[in-house]
Amino acid sequence: MLTQFRQILQKKWSLKSLHIAKNRPNSLTHKTLMNMALRVTGVVLVSAGVSYIHVISRLEDQTQTQLEKYISGRGEQESSIFKLAEDNLTLLRDRLLLELKQPTNIDFQAEFERQYFRWNDGTHRNFPQNRPLKDFDSSRYSSLIIGRNVQITQELKQRLLTANTVISAYGAAWSNRFVDTYFLTPENAGVNYWNGVPLSLLSPPDLYLPEQEYFYIADPHHNPARSPKWTGVYLDPTIKVWMVSAIVPVYQGDRFLGIVGHDVVLTDLMEHTIQDQLPGTYNLIFRSDGRLIAHPHRTAEIHQAQGQLQIDAINNPHLNRIFKLVTNAKSQTQVIENSQDREYLAVTRLQGPDWYFVTVYPKSLLWGAALNTAQFILMSGAIGLLVELLLLLSVLRQQIAKPLQQLTAASNQLANGDFAIDLDIMRQDELGILASSFNSMASQLKTSFIQLEQANNALELRVEERTTTLQKTLEELRRTQAQMIQSEKMSALGQLVAGVAHEINNPVSFIHGNLTHVQNYAQDLLEFIQLYQYHYPNPVAEIQAKAKELDLEFIQDDLPKMLSSIEIGTNRIRSIVLSLRNFSRLDEAEFKAVDIHEGIDSALLILQHRLKDQSQRPAIEVIKNYGNLPLVICYPGQLNQVFMNILCNAIDALENANQQRTPTETASHPNTIWIHTSLASEKQIKIAIADNGLGVSDVILTRLFDPFFTTKDVGKGSGLGLSISYQIVTELHQGKLDCNSTQGLGAEFVITLPIEGDNFPHLSAG
Repeated sequence: MLTQFRQILQKKWSLKSLHIAKNRPNSLTHKTLMNMALRVTGVVLVSAGVSYIHVISRLEDQTQTQLEKYISGRGEQESSIFKLAEDNLTLLRDRLLLELKQPTNIDFQAEFERQYFRWNDGTHRNFPQNRPLKDFDSSRYSSLIIGRNVQITQELKQRLLTANTVISAYGAAWSNRFVDTYFLTPENAGVNYWNGVPLSLLSPPDLYLPEQEYFYIADPHHNPARSPKWTGVYLDPTIKVWMVSAIVPVYQGDRFLGIVGHDVVLTDLMEHTIQDQLPGTYNLIFRSDGRLIAHPHRTAEIHQAQGQLQIDAINNPHLNRIFKLVTNAKSQTQVIENSQDREYLAVTRLQGPDWYFVTVYPKSLLWGAALNTAQFILMSGAIGLLVELLLLLSVLRQQIAKPLQQLTAASNQLANGDFAIDLDIMRQDELGILASSFNSMASQLKTSFIQLEQANNALELRVEERTTTLQKTLEELRRTQAQMIQSEKMSALGQLVAGVAHEINNPVSFIHGNLTHVQNYAQDLLEFIQLYQYHYPNPVAEIQAKAKELDLEFIQDDLPKMLSSIEIGTNRIRSIVLSLRNFSRLDEAEFKAVDIHEGIDSALLILQHRLKDQSQRPAIEVIKNYGNLPLVICYPGQLNQVFMNILCNAIDALENANQQRTPTETASHPNTIWIHTSLASEKQIKIAIADNGLGVSDVILTRLFDPFFTTKDVGKGSGLGLSISYQIVTELHQGKLDCNSTQGLGAEFVITLPIEGDNFPHLSAG
C-alpha cells in the first residue's frame, strides 16, 4: 500500500510540473534571447580570428614534424628485410665455421662419391645426369655444382659436404622470407637452396662464380674489411622478379673460404614505394652512386636499363637537384627544404644496401591546408553558436527549468518516503506559491509515515542479520569439510608418491652409475677387436665362421646404440622420479623460495600419460611460454596441487570437447594447452593456463569456485578441486585466481601470486 501511494503521488506531482512549464511567461524567454544574441556575435568573431591566426602560425611546423615521423617510420619498415638478411647470413657464417671445426669420423671421400656425379659437360653435381630433374626434391635438399677443371681436394670435399648440410637446414627455415640461400667458394663451386628450383642443376657449365658481382664484391680484393655487402638491383632470369643479393664473406682465420648469400625479392618494396605514399606526394629510392632503384614515373626506364639506370643519364634537372641535396645531407633521417622547386624532401637511409628513401612533398599542398582554414573558421562560428545555445540553455535552466526540476525531484523524494524537503518559497511568482504549498503537504505526511518506516526497517534488519549469520556458518562448515577431505587425500598421495619415487630411485641409480663403466668396457672391447682385425685381416677359418655366425659387424654397430638407448631410458626414469619427488615436496620445508616452472613441469610429467594419443582423442599439445621469473616464496606442495587441478580440468575439457566435435572439427582445432608465465609487476607474477575446449558458460562461471559444485558426471568429479585451489591461492598465498572463458573457444585460468610471502598465513603440516 505504501508503494502504491508513492507511485500515485509521483504521477500527480509530475503532471503539475508539466502544466506549470507549459504556461511559463513569454516575456522572460524573449528577454533572455535578446541578451544572448549579442553574445553570439562576439563569440563567432573571436573564434574566427583566433582560428585563422592559429592555422597560419602552426601549419609549416606541423608539416615538417609529420614528415619527419613518417619518413622515420618508413625507413624502419623498409629496412627490416635487409637487416634480417644480414643477421641471417652472419648467423649462417658462424654456424658453418663452427661445423667445420667440429671433429668427425665421416669418410668424406666415400660421402663425396655417394652424393656427387660427374656430368658430360665436365662439371660435378649432386644428381645423376640421366634422371629427370623433376625427381630432385628441392624442398628438402640443396643443389650443388663444381665447375670444370676444379681441383677437388679433400678439404674442398669436407667444406662442400658440411655446407650442404648447413645450407639445406637453414635455407628451408628461411625460405618463407628469402627466395634462396647459398654458399659459393673461390674454387668455382656452390651450394644453393631454392625451394622448388634446383638452381645448381640448371646452371650452365661455363658459369664462373668468382667473376659474378654477387661473389667478387665480397672477396678479399674488393672487401678487405670483410663486412656484409649488397649487389645492385637485377632482374632474376629464373623467376622474372627484381632482386638484390646480400653477401657475407666467410673466413677461417685469414683464409678466404667463400661467401654466404641471400637473394632478396624487391617486388613488395617497389610496390610500397610507388603506391604507399602520403596524399599529394610521391616516393623514390636511389643509391649513393646515383643508380635509380624505384620511381613512380620512371618504372619502364628502370626495367629497360635492367636496374642500371643512372640519375645523371636521365637529364632531368629536378631529379638531379634532389640527388645532390639528399647526398650532401649529414643526417641519416631528416627533412630538407628544396626551395628552388618549392617542395620538402623527407629523407632516410635504408640499412643494409645503404639506399636513400625520399618522399617529395610539394609546398602547394599547404595551399590546400590554407583553404581548410576558411572551413575551420566556419566551424569555429558553428562552435560559437553551439556555445551560445549552451549558455542560453543554462540561463533558461537557472530561471525556469531548475525550479521545476527541484519541484519534480521533491515529489519523487516524497513518493520514495523521504520527507526532508525544503523548497525555496522566497520567489514572488507561481513557482514560489507552489513550493510553499508543497512544503506544507510534506510536513503533514512526514508524521504519518515515520512510525511505519521505523517498524518496517527494524523487521528487515533482524531478518537480514539472521540470514547473514546462517549463510556464513553454512559456508564455513562446507569449506572446512572440503579442506579436511582434500588435505588428507593429498597427504596420503604425497607419502605414497615419495615412497615409490625413493624405491625406484635406488635401483635406477645403481644401473645408471654402472652404465658408464659398461659403456667404457664395451668401447674398449670393440676397439680391441678393430685393432685385431686391422693387424690380422685374415684370421683362421674357424674364427671367420664364428664371426659370420655371430654377425660381428652388426654387434659392433648395434652394441653402442643399445647402451645409448639404455642410458636414455635410465635418464628418463630418473627425471620422472625427480618430478614425483618435486611434486610431493615431502622432503622440503613447507614455506620456502622455489622455481615455479619446476612445479609446473613436474605436474606435466606426471600427467604425461593423459596427454598422449588415446582411443577417444588425439594427443594434447602443451605450448609453454615461460617468462624470466625470480624465485617465489610460497608453499610449493600446495601450489603443485593447484597446477595439477587446473591441468586436469583442462584435459577433461578437451576430452569432452572431442566427444562433441566431428573428426573434421577436431582436426581443424587440435587439442592444445597454453602455459604462459610473466611478471605482473615488480612484486607479483602471473601464470596463465588456457585450453581450446568448449569453454564455460556465464552461469557456470559464477559458481566455478564454489565447494562441491561440479559439471562432471556422477563419480567423475567431487567439486573440490577448484574450490581448494581457490583457497590455496587467495587465502594461503594472498593471490588471485580468475577464470576467463568464451563459450565454444576455450577457457583460461589466471593465477596472480606475490613474489615475497612475508605476510602469508602459516599452514600446519597435512
